[in-house]
Amino acid sequence: MKRLLIISAFLLFGTLHLSAQGTDPLESFRSKVLPQFSGYFEKATLSGNDVLTLSATTRYTAMTAADKRRVIESVFTSWSDSLLMVQYGTRRELWGRSKENGNTLILDQINMTPPPVIIPENYSIDTRKHPWFLYFGGQFILDNSKNITLALNTRVGVYLLKDRWDFATTFSGGVTGNADASGTGFANIGLMSRVHFPIRKIRLSPSVGGEVTYSVFGNTDATINYSLFLGLSWYIGIGSLDIGVNIGNTVYGSGGYTISPRPKSK
Repeated sequence: MKRLLIISAFLLFGTLHLSAQGTDPLESFRSKVLPQFSGYFEKATLSGNDVLTLSATTRYTAMTAADKRRVIESVFTSWSDSLLMVQYGTRRELWGRSKENGNTLILDQINMTPPPVIIPENYSIDTRKHPWFLYFGGQFILDNSKNITLALNTRVGVYLLKDRWDFATTFSGGVTGNADASGTGFANIGLMSRVHFPIRKIRLSPSVGGEVTYSVFGNTDATINYSLFLGLSWYIGIGSLDIGVNIGNTVYGSGGYTISPRPKSK
């Protein structure tokens, strides 16, 4: 019985000794060391690289660099590693201790706040970057057989690349027929895109593009039509005078005026 008690006591002592040896260094630091620095640090964690990370208080952040170094030196006396991180807000301080002479140095300071976007003083958000435009035009065709076509055209769009490339919705509606008989109405709605080639010295801009339209003519079924567009613009006033030709199932011309906030050409 006496031998059994001795063996049990030996096993119990050995278990307690092993438990003491396996104590988590971080938990030990939190329970024994961190309370001594509670005025400077709120909590202690380990980063993904097992670097001790201390969350600083406002008292610490208000200290001078020399005072911070003295505090970190004291922390290093109770921490076996040669690196530790101090964080507050979006800032990080990486501290190191020299293995040769034991000196404590700040190795890096990191600000996690993204740099501010600097907007040039002459920058302005305005329609000159991608100016809108509004076109009003029409068609009038009369031949020797008294066949007449009257139509109104509009385009509303924006310049995707200033003075060079535009995109617009289009609408046209009118009537066609013989002057001695009732006419037939028609309407088109579509999308148009053009590339411009401005010649600033003479204030002219040839253009080429394409248009797709959904067309209704009288009582017939609606159709979808594609056409090539060739045009010429003359910058004048707050916009430009425009003439153009659509080449598709039919060929027709049109003319009108485009209103746009585009700056005047020099």
